[in-house]
Amino acid sequence: MISNPNLVFYACIANGSIILGEFLSREQGISEVLAQQCVDKTPPYHSMFSHTVSNRTYTFLINDPFTYFGIFDKNIQKSELLGFLNRIKSSFEEIFARGSVLDFDNMASRSLQSQFDAVFCEIMGLDLEFLNSSRSGSKDRRNSSVDSARGRMVVAPLLGKPKGLKKKKRASTEKGAADGDAKDVNGEKKVDVCDDKNALYAVDRQKVKQIWKKHVWVVLALDLIICAVLFGIWLLVCQGFQCIDG
Repeated sequence: MISNPNLVFYACIANGSIILGEFLSREQGISEVLAQQCVDKTPPYHSMFSHTVSNRTYTFLINDPFTYFGIFDKNIQKSELLGFLNRIKSSFEEIFARGSVLDFDNMASRSLQSQFDAVFCEIMGLDLEFLNSSRSGSKDRRNSSVDSARGRMVVAPLLGKPKGLKKKKRASTEKGAADGDAKDVNGEKKVDVCDDKNALYAVDRQKVKQIWKKHVWVVLALDLIICAVLFGIWLLVCQGFQCIDG
């Protein structure tokens, strides 16, 4: 069990690039688009890959064809996040072993969402109704925050010159505060976008590095084979080392 559930921002199970079930914390600025981009860039030739950028740790647990992926707070212990993803993995292995899924090649997006919710709640020690209410609650909070932001921009009609000046001044002050809040929000969004791009760039760089290493080994192997063949031809022509003796 995770000591602090708030450190888990996102978790999913994917078959290739198809997300079969997921948990998403919108309060941390995680979007379906970002999650899909990360899953699409799952690093090959790995059983586990983890990368931390700014305040987020992106971790892949890969058991082909399935990927168990999570985005966590950077302060979470590595043993906790790996234990969390391994429990999701083992839980779905049990589900698959029971024959609940028959066709692994034609699995639709979010087709295992109900199973994922049950597994996630069991691991996190949460009630399934609480998980559903928190999802709807986040939408309500977003709507109420939008309504309150709009409410701050409403100015009451002016009834007199002195009062009107005061209200106008107060409205301009509130507008300035609202603009400041908007700038802060935009600034946070820019930072999040930069962090997400850095994470994706790191995954891409790791892929390129792995492919480059693979090519180097292939070239070295071919060189060794060619040298061995030439050496064998030389021994055959010289009938051993007679060319050297002569």
